[in-house]
This record gives sequence, C-alpha cells and structure tokens, in this order.
Amino acid sequence: MVRPADGQVFQPMPGRKVIEERAWACLERCRRRLKLDEIPLPVPVEDWIEGPLGIRLSYADLSETGAELDGGASISGNEILIDQRATAHEGRLRFTCAHELGHMVLHRKAKSVFHHLREEGPYADPHRFEVQADRFAAAFLMPVPLLERELIAALDARKLTRGKSVTLMMKDTLESEWLWRRVVLPHVIERFSVSVSAAINRFTDLQPKALPGTPLLPNRFREVLKQKSNRADLGQIAVEHGIPVRRTLFHAQQPLPG
Repeated sequence: MVRPADGQVFQPMPGRKVIEERAWACLERCRRRLKLDEIPLPVPVEDWIEGPLGIRLSYADLSETGAELDGGASISGNEILIDQRATAHEGRLRFTCAHELGHMVLHRKAKSVFHHLREEGPYADPHRFEVQADRFAAAFLMPVPLLERELIAALDARKLTRGKSVTLMMKDTLESEWLWRRVVLPHVIERFSVSVSAAINRFTDLQPKALPGTPLLPNRFREVLKQKSNRADLGQIAVEHGIPVRRTLFHAQQPLPG
C-alpha cells in the first residue's frame, strides 16, 4: 500500500512518517484551496504561508535581539517572522520559512513562541522540536513523490539506467559519488530551490521500499558531499550502456591492432 507521503519506490526512514504525512497534508490543503492539478516546483512556501494557510509572514532585523536568529514563530499571534539577512540566500530563506511553518503545524500545543537559531545547517539543533521542524521543512519543500519523480528525470536526462544507478547510489564508491555530485544533487537543488545541505539531509531520510532501513544516501557521503571536490578521478567516469564506469588508462577502449 502506498501511503500518501510515499513514492512508488522510496519512502521515509522509520520514525519519519508522521511528520511526512503532516507535511503532505499541508501541501495538499494548499493545492486544493488554490484548485491546482499538482504541487508546483519549487514549492511556493512564502506565498502559501500567507495565502491558503492564512499565516502572517513578516521580515525584520532580528540582530537587535542579541541572538543569532534566523526566524521565529508565534503560535498565539499566527505569525512567522524571518530575519532580513536570510533573504540574501534563497535556499536558506525558503528552509527557514518552512521550518517555522513546521512549528505552526506540529507544535501548537507545546509552546506559544519558537525561535530558530542560526546553525551550521538543517538538523544542527539537538532540541527535538527543532529537529522535527527541520524534518517538516524538508518534507514540505521536497515531498517524496516529487523528489522521486525528479530523481528519475535526472537519471533519464543523462541516459542512465534507473534501477542500476539507484543501486550504485547506495554504495560507497567513486561511481556513487559521481552520481550524487554530477547528476542528482545539481538537479534537485535547482528544481526544488534548496541548499546543498538541505538536499543531502533529505536523501539520508529516505529509503528504498525494497531495502527498508537502508538510507538512499550512504552515511559517509552525508558530510563528504557538503564539501566541494576537485577530485580528478571524478573526471574518469563515463556512462557506458547506461551505467557510470571509471575509465582509467588500462581500462580505456583501444582499437584493435591491424
């Protein structure tokens, strides 16, 4: 059975499904109220907060508070407040808006006010409410059915075999790193308008249905892919018969003598 927030092939890791379904329900509520046939990409989080969700969205200089704040949510005031400095980085702005929306949806009975401290990236704050709001933001901006669709589109655009490529992506190999760096992440970051860090963390929260408990993105790559790489050996990867293969001097195809 396909749950509302699942894709056909991928689903959230264990313990994530409740938040995934709350985020999907929120997306569907907006889509239905706007009478849209499908959820658009990138998800118009700012417009939907103020529009179909009916929450005030404001921007201010939060540096005056003396704390390193990216934003805040007032449950009682039905308002989300974003630091003006976040507007300089689209991915950060969108994730902060979705994070605060997460508090509004998930934590109405917990507290009246939430503050989002500026951290290194998603899931950096150890408090469970903040981690839950981060997971909601990721699920809202990158819902599994649409993320699955765009992953397939990225592979198809490079003429890569879908099943074998996904299997490679789950391994700790050079070919896997090439797939993530050169094919999947650039496409997802552009289509969903999110940061590199947000996209990487999102993929670590997903698993193939055929291999429950196994993250789609290998754990070692979670930090590796956040760093830029000038590895020359990534340039040795070529697509052969729909599969990325490392071609060294000794593996390169040469014409037969004669």
